[in-house]
Amino acid sequence: MANNALWLEGWTVHVLDRQQNETVAEATYDTDARDCPKCGSVDRLYKHGKKLVNYRDIPTFGQPLIIRAEVARYKCRECGETSMQELPAMDSNRRMTKRLTDYIVEQGIMQTYSAVARHVDVDEKTVRNICDEHVQMAVGANLREPVIILGIDELTIRKRKRTVFVDVANRRLLDMIDSMAKPAVNHWLSWMPGRERVRIVTIDMWGPYAEVARELLPNAIVVTDKWHVVSKANEKLDLVRSRFRKGAKGKMRKNPHRGRLLMHIRPSKLSPMRRLMLDGMLDNNPLLKDGWTAKEGFYSIWEATDRADAERRFDEWKASIPDTVRLEFDALAATVENWRTEVFNYFDHRFTNAYTEARNRLVKDFNRAGRGYSFDRIRAKALLQKPITSKPLVLCESCLGVFPDWFPLSRHTDPTTGSVMRVCANCHARFHTARRLLHDVNSTPKSE
Repeated sequence: MANNALWLEGWTVHVLDRQQNETVAEATYDTDARDCPKCGSVDRLYKHGKKLVNYRDIPTFGQPLIIRAEVARYKCRECGETSMQELPAMDSNRRMTKRLTDYIVEQGIMQTYSAVARHVDVDEKTVRNICDEHVQMAVGANLREPVIILGIDELTIRKRKRTVFVDVANRRLLDMIDSMAKPAVNHWLSWMPGRERVRIVTIDMWGPYAEVARELLPNAIVVTDKWHVVSKANEKLDLVRSRFRKGAKGKMRKNPHRGRLLMHIRPSKLSPMRRLMLDGMLDNNPLLKDGWTAKEGFYSIWEATDRADAERRFDEWKASIPDTVRLEFDALAATVENWRTEVFNYFDHRFTNAYTEARNRLVKDFNRAGRGYSFDRIRAKALLQKPITSKPLVLCESCLGVFPDWFPLSRHTDPTTGSVMRVCANCHARFHTARRLLHDVNSTPKSE
């Protein structure tokens, strides 16, 4: 039998034997070598015997597949050295096909390494080493393309705080590190290539993240993630509810979650019946009504149209906090004041860590699926996972404008740094106009 039953280009299968525990395909690669890999001479090789080599392939017919290849040996007439026939489809370091290594990486994302090892009939350590190698390749590939909007967020895995780095604009997970301390974050950003291209950094309100961003990303604007700010209003409302429960009687005291969801949801998202229930509860409990009013007032700040309007609304809200709940909400006002610049930068550059949080959820899913995984294994699975299907942002690196995915961007070379920027049509025209004006000024002869 002579055919290409393996679906490998250039291979001929002579025998296909399905045995009890595995399938064996005896095959040859039909392309002879021409160049000597030792001295580089062309057409100076002659055949010098054969060698049988077993290569593992993707399982087929429900069994492991072995390719028993007749690999030709060559000897060079120029240098006298011997060499083996090159097999482009094979990973010679592991005696398996390259498509099997790709299959192991793909299956290693969703399954445990031990399950993949049993399925393809290799050692678990081999599966682990293959995935680890592809992780390093993935990190290098992720950082090869410049990052314009960098998302930094913390993530708790195995009862420890970790740090996640995400390219928000291109919807890519860049890397994960085993700490959220300033030295660790500083070290990662120090070797990040092209960090001078970062224009926006989205973070939660964690001081070391902001400090490192200011020190190592001088061209970037730090924006505090909107959700991490507004969610604190509900946290303060829960403190008010807890204080109310201490003096309450009956159902409210026995059930600590009674009415909590009604008070957290924005009124515009409540059905008429639920809004009626909320109004009845607030009308009968003045302390809860004051807390709910303070919470809603804080949320309304993020309905502002621009930064000046938002800061005005915040100052008015801070001055109007009811005395009954000032203990809880004054702390929230102080937090916003401490982060005032970063918080209100959002209204100039409306980027958030939403995509970063989405990737964090996937990482947590990997952690739950493989109980007992080390951080390195979880990191490997997260980095090898294909990007989420949401479309990347088409972003101008100059004005930071966001455009539809069909919008073409021009390439402009920054004369000061020499880096190539992707810019919109307006910025492209502005750069060329400025360059022409500068040329005209420099070329005008000076009057004596």
